[in-house]
Amino acid sequence: MNRRSFLGASAAGLATSSAADVRKESNQYFELRFFQLRNSKTDQQQRLVSLFEEHHLPMTKRNGFGPIGYFQVYLGAEMPKLVVVTAYRSWAEVAEKRDAASADEAWRKAVGAAGSEDYPHFDRAETWLLKAFDAAPRLEEPAVEPGKGPRFFDLRTYEAESFGDVGRKIDMFNQEEIKIFRRSGINPVFFGQSIYGSRQPNLTYMVWYDDMRAREEAWKTFLDDPDWKRIRNQPGWTNAEAVSNISNTFLQPLPFSPIR
Repeated sequence: MNRRSFLGASAAGLATSSAADVRKESNQYFELRFFQLRNSKTDQQQRLVSLFEEHHLPMTKRNGFGPIGYFQVYLGAEMPKLVVVTAYRSWAEVAEKRDAASADEAWRKAVGAAGSEDYPHFDRAETWLLKAFDAAPRLEEPAVEPGKGPRFFDLRTYEAESFGDVGRKIDMFNQEEIKIFRRSGINPVFFGQSIYGSRQPNLTYMVWYDDMRAREEAWKTFLDDPDWKRIRNQPGWTNAEAVSNISNTFLQPLPFSPIR
């Protein structure tokens, strides 16, 4: 991807979804945009943050995007990095909103000014598109609580050896695991199967906690849950059968992020 273009979107096809899935508009789609940065004397990260706050977020409000969240990687691979998460009501809305962004005059002007600067605002960008699970068909935006600090977010990707394996892991989440998450204090933001992006086949989900201590307590509760102990060894659902790799990225919302 041209590092000076914020407007392009490349859809590599729908290899992981049947035509029936694409027509099923009740489940949202989630776009994840990863912006790889560097620590630099030109203050690259702050310039990109300012572009998001002063120009991108206002553009999304003008054009009815959202929910949307802006995050910095607190702990994960290839830091520094920013992540933008956007929810769309349907497959059709993905294209509609991308066209709206491209046609927004103020945003086009801001992008043009940023692209003409001597120093880039980011080094590389990557876009993933996910389709929501049936058991969590909508992005669940945490309620803003006055007086409380920003929450702690966990972005997790489960890779598999085959698309069939991903499907079985999604069945496990839909039938049992998401319910166990909720009662354990692992609070969903979204769960999605990869439609396009890297490291396929995979699924990705985001959850939140009040802080790191709450995360530790929630996962202990989850691992001790009798239903989790029952299903984790069910044929077809074991990690050995359904999950080949798990990656974890801890995120903090930027101060202006609507999802926080």
